[in-house]
This record gives sequence, C-alpha cells and structure tokens, in this order.
Amino acid sequence: MKKLVLIAFVILSSFCFAQTKSILFIGNSYTYYNGGVDVMLKNIALAEGDTLEVESFTAGGASFSTFCNNSETFNRIRSRAWDYVVLQEQSQLPSFPPSQVETECYPYAKQLCDSIRANDSCTQILFFMTWGRENGDQSNCANYPPLCTYDGMQQRLRESYVQMADDNNAIVVPVGLAWKYVRDNYPEINLYQSDESHPTVEGTYLAALTFCSVIYGYDYEFSYCPENIDFNTRRDLIIGAVGAVSGNWVECNIRESLFVHFAPVWLTNKAIGAEYMGVNVTADFDSCVYSGNGVTYTVLPEDADYSTYYSTFYFMVEDFLADQDDTVDICFTLYRRECSYSLCEEFYYCVLGGINNVQSENLSFTNPVTNGKIQFGMDVVGDYEIYSMDGRLLVNGLVSGSEIGVSQLKQGMYLLRINGVGYKFVVE
Repeated sequence: MKKLVLIAFVILSSFCFAQTKSILFIGNSYTYYNGGVDVMLKNIALAEGDTLEVESFTAGGASFSTFCNNSETFNRIRSRAWDYVVLQEQSQLPSFPPSQVETECYPYAKQLCDSIRANDSCTQILFFMTWGRENGDQSNCANYPPLCTYDGMQQRLRESYVQMADDNNAIVVPVGLAWKYVRDNYPEINLYQSDESHPTVEGTYLAALTFCSVIYGYDYEFSYCPENIDFNTRRDLIIGAVGAVSGNWVECNIRESLFVHFAPVWLTNKAIGAEYMGVNVTADFDSCVYSGNGVTYTVLPEDADYSTYYSTFYFMVEDFLADQDDTVDICFTLYRRECSYSLCEEFYYCVLGGINNVQSENLSFTNPVTNGKIQFGMDVVGDYEIYSMDGRLLVNGLVSGSEIGVSQLKQGMYLLRINGVGYKFVVE
C-alpha cells in the first residue's frame, strides 16, 4: 500500500454512530463470578460508546453435555440472531487426557455449534479458554501427571480449546493465555479466590478485556475499570489481555473474526482510513453515493488490501464540495463468504485554511512524545496548531527553534500542523 502524503484538511471520526452487538454466554461459575464476565464486558464497551446486548445461560459446574441435555439451552440460542455465542466448558474437563476429552467434550461442543449455526450461519462462535487452577488440579494429579501443576493443566486446556475451535470453525478467546501472561510477568496481581480456582475481580476483568480485544480489536481504549483496581494493575491486565490476543492470532483463529472501524487519520486527496480484521474479506463500494448535510460525495476504494489479518485500507471521497467545517455520514459493508458486517459513522470535516502547498521533504521529530516536548532534528520557524482527534484546536503559536512544548497535553493521539503540513503524533 503506497504511503499517503498528509495535506490540506482532515476528516475525523466523532464516533457518533455507536456499534451495537448481541452476545450470548453459555457457561458456569467462571462466567458468572463477580457479577459476570458478560456484564463487565458490556461496561467496557459502553464506556467507549458501543452497546453490547448481553444474555447469559449459566449453571455452577455445568459442562457442555449438561447444556446439551437442557432444552432451555436451545431456546436461548434460537431466541434471536446472535452476533456472538460464547461457549465455556466445565473448568477441569478439557484438561483431562485427550481420549477422555474426545468422548466427553468434543461431541457436545459440536452439537452446540451446529445448533448455533442452524439458527444463524453468521453467528460467530467464541470458545472461552479458561485458566488452570492456581496449583494444578490436585484431585486428579495422581491419575494424570500433567494436572499436577498449573502449567501442565493450562497447556492441556489450551490444546483442547484450540482443537474445538479448529473442529468447528470457531474462535478461541484466549483468557487462559492472558492469565498465564499475568501470572508469569505480574505475580503480585492475585487472580484467584482462596479456593485456587474461581477468579477475583481482577481475574474477571482480565477475562472481559480479552473478550473485548477479540470482539473490538486490541487497539480498543479500555477506559472502564472496576473501582477497586488501581491504575498500575489495570495497565498490566490490559497488557496481558492484548498480548494474549495479538500473540495468538492464528492459533486461536481470531483472524476469522469480522469487524471494521474507521480510523481517524489526516485526509490526503480526500482519503479516509478504515481498519478491518479478518481474512478473505471484500468490501462493497457499489453505488456508494451518499448525502450528508447537503454535501454529496462518492466513495471509491484505493489500494485496498484484503489479505492480511489486521490492516488499514483507504478509500476516496470524491466530489466533496464543503468549504467550511461540517459533518458527513459514511457507511460501507464488509463481506466474507455469506456473512456481512456494516458500519456507519459520522465524521467531522475540519477545513484547515491556508494549506495550499506540500513541502517536498518531511519534517522529522520524536514520535511518540515522552518528555513533554516535540523535538525536531533541525531548527523550525513558522506557525503551528495542535488539534485533538475530534477536530478541536488545542494549542497554537509560533515556533522558532528545535522544539515545541506539549506538557499540557494528556496521553493520546493528536494532529500537528506546521507551515501548511500536517502530522500525527502520540503523547505517552
């Protein structure tokens, strides 16, 4: 994909069109403890303006066979066309010897998956990979040595859940791998209740973060946090969740997830950035002529690359005639096989007046900014403006030297314009 030159004006997403998704959880106490992974996931999404319509059907100690022998399970599945259905097996069973798992677990996982797809073939099935017990499964250690330690139990859970996803063309939400990452790297965080099995609030939050990373992408904001979790713990749990998802993209079949969101970027030649996740994806740009606030424009693809697991592509907005700040609506649809995903968002069109020329050489500076100063590799003289990602002018002035102070800016992404050229930068 060719590199785009940053010029002229920006279109910024104001996220006024929140996404609404539906999700059904089928599981046991690992799902419903501490108020529920489902509720915590809903709160994370809501804090970013997205709506998750969640339902759960749970019972303590229940297994897939338990649910397959309960007609209410299938009533819940058939109650609507779900975007996602989560399946969580009894906490010990997938860690048992492979031959036992093959007979006591896999057939029931298939029965549930077949029922879900019979209801709606486009529902995405998520297997909730759980965690090993804090010191292994001592009650079964004598009969199967891998269960004598946490690592051995976690490895068997990993193998079984990945196998179930492969067998049923489903996705694994690698909560257990996030759990292992946090245990290995942040041992001061207590993820277990005193029974060495059930999650603390930190453990449930870690699970919800991992689900959110799969459903919405691992660049999500994650601004919601339970009150009793401090800043450093929150940060470390996010790192664990994001690392588990991004580091196990292929093994956990997360590439089969299908979602898209617009990426606020500087406009060049009227191109807007959008990010998507998924393989074998195509986009519908046919007859894409829309009208927003009296402005008509046409959307055309540019250099789209649909082959990667997680990527950015750009599309053109033609015949955009606005000469002042305005808002426009943009919609498009991604397709994979017989399934589709549509998204509309409202964009803020910010005219940055007086930008008519593009410098032939890019201005280099430290990015991300970590010390409260944008530091250039040379002396710079000229006017500058710094904008927030929703188009608000935050700082402006005259630079004459090799740096601009930005200590007043919070962590996040910003837009900088100097002498008619625009740049994105991040404050950490």
